[in-house]
Amino acid sequence: MKFDAFWVAAGLFAIALALAIRYLNRYAGRVIYPSIKSYEKARELLLEDNCLDEAYIEGLEFEDLNFTSPYGYNIYGRLYPADSKRFVIIVHGITMNIVGSFKYLPMFHKMGYNVVVYDQRNHGKSGGENTTFGHFEKWDLKVITDYLFRRFGDDISVGLHGESMGSCVAILNMAVDQRIAFTISDCGFSDLADLLLIRFREETNIKSKKLLAATNLFIRSKAGFSIDDVSPIRELPGIANPILFIHGEDDTYIPMKMSKSMFSFKLNKKFLYTVKGAGHSKSFAADSREYEKVVCCFLGEVYGNGPDCE
Repeated sequence: MKFDAFWVAAGLFAIALALAIRYLNRYAGRVIYPSIKSYEKARELLLEDNCLDEAYIEGLEFEDLNFTSPYGYNIYGRLYPADSKRFVIIVHGITMNIVGSFKYLPMFHKMGYNVVVYDQRNHGKSGGENTTFGHFEKWDLKVITDYLFRRFGDDISVGLHGESMGSCVAILNMAVDQRIAFTISDCGFSDLADLLLIRFREETNIKSKKLLAATNLFIRSKAGFSIDDVSPIRELPGIANPILFIHGEDDTYIPMKMSKSMFSFKLNKKFLYTVKGAGHSKSFAADSREYEKVVCCFLGEVYGNGPDCE
């Protein structure tokens, strides 16, 4: 009887282990292979939030851009030119694309900035097999910055606006490229492992860090990076140029405390703007006029001069 009980217990354990491995493998897949939105779906979402000025954007000239990632795939983007030496690259969030970046395009263009929007790795028309939350994406972004300086000269100024995952990409890029004049970080996360642990607990009711570590093993085998390597907050003490942190106070996907923590870790040249009643990626939609004013004033601080921010 004891012998039979041992094999029953061993069998149940093996089944439980197999199910756990299968589940963690699927969860890892959800992380690095997110469900990507089409251009049309992104457009619908912006129209629902009443934050897509299609008439203005359709009246602008633009140039299609194609870059080669250091990892071999194509990166698709667009340049909306202005008569200025100032450039801003808008970095969209996870599952979105360049259409999602159109939300902010008119704001910068009206301020006189040349605007670059692009599809990140594994999004839109760009290549890449998976999403790495900035680990590889930061080098893709550097390719675009390199192109701008090479084409338009060393006297230009390039800044970044990142939303959600795009914020992480922007900060990680800023840490490896001192040419970046500023970053606007909208609803970004401070540390990928911390964020995934929050999501893991909310979506599964499992609170074990060991299971997250096991998930990371699958992520490393599938995508070639560790979630422990993606931590904007660790990079902030070494970043000298200005950062504006923006976060909706009702964000339940990436908690506002993450932006506040990053603000605390940035040693100087830092600004924080929180938006009452705004959920994740909804700060601009909640109060676009105030959002634009805050951004305008921030850019005035960066350059010491700029357009009227009233």
